[in-house]
Amino acid sequence: MIEFKEVSKIYPGAQTPAVKDLSFEILEGEICVLVGPSGCGKTTSMRMINRLIEPSSGEILIDGEPNTKMSGTALRRKIGYAIQQIGLFPHRTIARNIATVPQLLGWDRERIRRRVDELLELVGMNPADFRDRYPSELSGGQQQRVGVARAMAADPPIMLMDEPFGAVDPITRERLQDEFLRIQENIKKTIVFVTHDIDEAVKMGDKIAILEQGGILAQFDSPENILTHPNSEFVASFVGADRVLKRLSLLRVADMRLDPADGADDLPTIDERLTVRDALSQIVGVGATGGIVERDGERQLLTIKAIEGLLKDSGSARG
Repeated sequence: MIEFKEVSKIYPGAQTPAVKDLSFEILEGEICVLVGPSGCGKTTSMRMINRLIEPSSGEILIDGEPNTKMSGTALRRKIGYAIQQIGLFPHRTIARNIATVPQLLGWDRERIRRRVDELLELVGMNPADFRDRYPSELSGGQQQRVGVARAMAADPPIMLMDEPFGAVDPITRERLQDEFLRIQENIKKTIVFVTHDIDEAVKMGDKIAILEQGGILAQFDSPENILTHPNSEFVASFVGADRVLKRLSLLRVADMRLDPADGADDLPTIDERLTVRDALSQIVGVGATGGIVERDGERQLLTIKAIEGLLKDSGSARG
């Protein structure tokens, strides 16, 4: 769906490129996360897709066509865009904020009304309660949901998300991440997602592009492969020494094959929807050696030993 071909960006007067010879492909329906330290060119790379920033050299293809085939304005109306600062219009109701792009595209009033209500329900906000409110009446997390709904309003095939959950507290952030991944299971958009947080990248991405200073692509691969086989000291350092534990966040307890639990009443109960990493934390936190998982009316045993076995299997599937 999106292909970078030797894309570079050099700002006037700069000694070094912001982005240098960037080449990679994002498949349709994938979430690709751009991650790296501050100043590595993540946001610049993303903004070159919808031409908020023009590349100095190279080419970006969208569905096989250069993104210069249409005007920047027309291009941006076809690509959803959600940012950390949210950017809701304070003088417009929530419904009118979400309707911004459909109105520009000339949708009729009834179609817009249906779409607004559909999106509010999709992001977990009752239309009757929220469509006529103003941004100042919403919490930060609610405003962020509206920002995501607005980015999806015209049903674009591509969405760009620049640290969209970065301005909220950690608990709300995790809920928004989970909510968006749930939504993505149904809508299957092609998404470019910028973050500075490797944990968020591992959780959200089907593919991760790690950039280093100078806008150089250090590694582009699946979260599993990056955690298992970092291809340089920079990538290994950026991913962190706890990358073994990060791998456990790619699997959920529901994905594991477990043995029946016999006579283990003193062990904690583990929700099978948890990631294996969170389940391990829960088990270790109470000083146990395992936990009980209720599945299809049966009690099954999750042990620390079984989790250790996962780490020895480099082919562990992502949950």
